[in-house]
Amino acid sequence: MGLVGVAPDAVAQVNVGSGPLTGMLAEVEPTAGVLSLGPVKVAPGLIIRELGWDSNVFDQPESESPKEDYLAAFQPDVSMFARTRFFKVSAFAGLDLNYFKEYTSENSTGHILRGRVDVLLSRLRPFIAGGETKTRTRPNGEIDVRADRKDNELSGGLSFDFGAHSMVYGAAILTNNAFEDAFEDGVNIGETMTREGNDYSAGMRTELTPLLALTVLGGYHEDLFEYVPERNTDGYYATAQLRFAPEGLINGDASFSYRTMNAVDPLVRGFRGLVGNLALSYALMEMGRFNLALGRNLQYSFDTAEAYYVANTFSLGYTHRVVGPLDVQVRGARSRFVYEASERNPDHTDTLDMAAGSVGYNLKNRTRVALNYEFARRCSPAFVDRNYDRTRVFLSWLFAF
Repeated sequence: MGLVGVAPDAVAQVNVGSGPLTGMLAEVEPTAGVLSLGPVKVAPGLIIRELGWDSNVFDQPESESPKEDYLAAFQPDVSMFARTRFFKVSAFAGLDLNYFKEYTSENSTGHILRGRVDVLLSRLRPFIAGGETKTRTRPNGEIDVRADRKDNELSGGLSFDFGAHSMVYGAAILTNNAFEDAFEDGVNIGETMTREGNDYSAGMRTELTPLLALTVLGGYHEDLFEYVPERNTDGYYATAQLRFAPEGLINGDASFSYRTMNAVDPLVRGFRGLVGNLALSYALMEMGRFNLALGRNLQYSFDTAEAYYVANTFSLGYTHRVVGPLDVQVRGARSRFVYEASERNPDHTDTLDMAAGSVGYNLKNRTRVALNYEFARRCSPAFVDRNYDRTRVFLSWLFAF
């Protein structure tokens, strides 16, 4: 929803060894929308994700008379960045606030905390990071119920600079995903989804051009389920990541991995294949911008009989400047959830489609106030009670002080 200005050498300062939470921290010193307190840059903000109406709060099929409600979702937050002779520090703190007018059981107050410290010892650079989020949200596209969720990360490692444009590194990332107070189709998500993850990797990052950086890495990952140890998995991966600088005509990220996953359960088929994500933005002169996102990833199913599924996603959006600060945006997306991992259930594929549009007003601080319309439809040939339609009409705004 918003853009942050970065220095021209942004590509040369990519954080390596980041985990799933700390990977979203600022990588370089921001230059727009910040307050300077000596060497410390502070950027307070407020995200209004939704302020509007939802036709199907619980993702229910038509036969169950879907419940509608008015809702509001806010995230006040603050980012901090500092770089001194021997340290680089990046941190983020925010609240996750959700309010429902009628169905107050869905109300929640959560928090988001992330931080990373890099020690700048000439060419040798140790780093340590950690994060915690506590939210009440749907864990993935398969699950319809909102679950109380707490995620933790502790990561660290060591990098060595070969020069101004290349480095090698090793890292360890420990994670914990805990769920509670949620049942999907009679299944206790807290028991089937709560797990710990251990990830160990090593790689190299280099600049291919001033606007493009390449990172290649390999590693080992395992997931250990606290209450259902027969769901435990482990495997190896080899990954190539490309990062395009914001100054280019095309900017964004691309990550491609060859991954293996082996399950303890003898009735669960292992996985061998490609996964990855691509998110690119292309500016069409000064009148419009295309945004493309592709993804192929493994997701654990809440149902132990299904084990896991492959989520394939495609999203395309276009924003067109109409006149002055006024623009219009259209978006479409399709997700395919391919279930073919378990010998207990027959193979099947679910789909989730989304079409959306918005009218936005762009402010001088490079944020956008928008009136949004969104329609989503899920279809499952194997479980008809998972089929639903949902319409949302809402305001959104990312406000930078």
